[in-house]
Amino acid sequence: MWFLFTLVPLLHANTPIPEEVREEATAWLSTYLQVDTVNPPGNEARAVDFLSQILDDEHITYTRHTFAPGRDNVIARLESGSDAPPLCLLSHTDVATAEADGWPTDKGPLSGAVVDGEIWGRGALDMKGMTILQLQTMVWLKRLEVPLQRDVILLAVGDEEVGNQGIQHLIEHHWQDIGCSHVLNEGGVGLPDLFFAGQTVYPISVGEKGVLWAKLIAMGEPGHGSTPTPDESPERLHRAITRLERRAFQPTYHPAVVELLGAVGEERGGISGRVLQTPWLWRGMLKRRFATNPLLRATVTDTVHITGYGGALKPNVVPVSAWAHVDMRTLPGTDHDTLLTDLQALIDDPNVSFEVLQERPAAVSPVDDAFYDAIQEAILSHRPDAVVGPALSVGFTDSIFLRELGVHAYGMVPFELDEEALRSFHGNNERIDVDNLVRGIQIVYDAVHAFVSENP
Repeated sequence: MWFLFTLVPLLHANTPIPEEVREEATAWLSTYLQVDTVNPPGNEARAVDFLSQILDDEHITYTRHTFAPGRDNVIARLESGSDAPPLCLLSHTDVATAEADGWPTDKGPLSGAVVDGEIWGRGALDMKGMTILQLQTMVWLKRLEVPLQRDVILLAVGDEEVGNQGIQHLIEHHWQDIGCSHVLNEGGVGLPDLFFAGQTVYPISVGEKGVLWAKLIAMGEPGHGSTPTPDESPERLHRAITRLERRAFQPTYHPAVVELLGAVGEERGGISGRVLQTPWLWRGMLKRRFATNPLLRATVTDTVHITGYGGALKPNVVPVSAWAHVDMRTLPGTDHDTLLTDLQALIDDPNVSFEVLQERPAAVSPVDDAFYDAIQEAILSHRPDAVVGPALSVGFTDSIFLRELGVHAYGMVPFELDEEALRSFHGNNERIDVDNLVRGIQIVYDAVHAFVSENP
């Protein structure tokens, strides 16, 4: 019964995490980061093996499901006996590729090394660290025999980094047995000094931009590289891309952006605070900043981003066709057909066209929601001087598929990350300090407990 006495304080905000839990979470994450689930190829069954061992030890029921050879999802459940729709804790078990040469030799991408209070490895932030936060939360609820008013389900799925096969397989084959109304997934993180020095902002992702991936294909006459001629496919492609890059900046401020800036202004106070609480003022004053900062620009516009090229055969051969990959991310309310028509008119060349590869519209969950409130309150209970507000994510996660089903999905990984740490997402030297991990565990537990417990 030792764990009951050491873990009971976790039910109360601002109570220090017992050392036993700190050590356990550190050990779990360190070991988990050593499990190779780099995607491609993924091999997420290895991650499920690791998670299953802990679930077995804690006597938590689960099932595992194969969506491709060597690639599994796991669904674990704490039952409440209630008919209320469950809360799902969602994470992905695959990680992005990593170049080991860019990491310290003793703290490589698959090392799980714990050095000077930091845990190193690909996935520490994206997103094996969040899996451990969610797993610890489920384990605590089980150990403490917390009376639940709804089931809590842990969903750990594969292939988020490449093709989203894991979540799509789960929806297609197992959703009738899950049916959660709310989900906590990756999304916002704590951002020190985002708008003002000394102010930390925690954006909660309530929605994600839509996805429109396409090939921009230019057709022309083939020829010999020694003799440039008009209207060759590479030249047509170059002209088209130039015109796309010169698109006028036309911002659209989603209500989530307005609310978050208002919260920043309220905490800041003074004249600058009042400006941020007055949209008609800051829209004019901040337009240049939104136009020149890549992340802010992406938040308020439909982005059209050239991400790669193809078509050339040899240096001395002009191909019939040349193409570029285009990654377009669209705001809520943008019609993809209309966007493509407008871009085609801007290019103004009948020999250049778009071939759509994949698309999904933007989706947004409500801010006026009990689980959103629980997340916000849990963050503020541990960081009362922070700003918490809704945000629209410029990327997309597995949540976009769940929102299409009507699920209220929220993205928040409660780690506070500086600019260097943010660059390590899909980059070199990804790591999380143990203090960040421990505070994150407490925040996730508090938010989930408040929403699912019969006695919040």
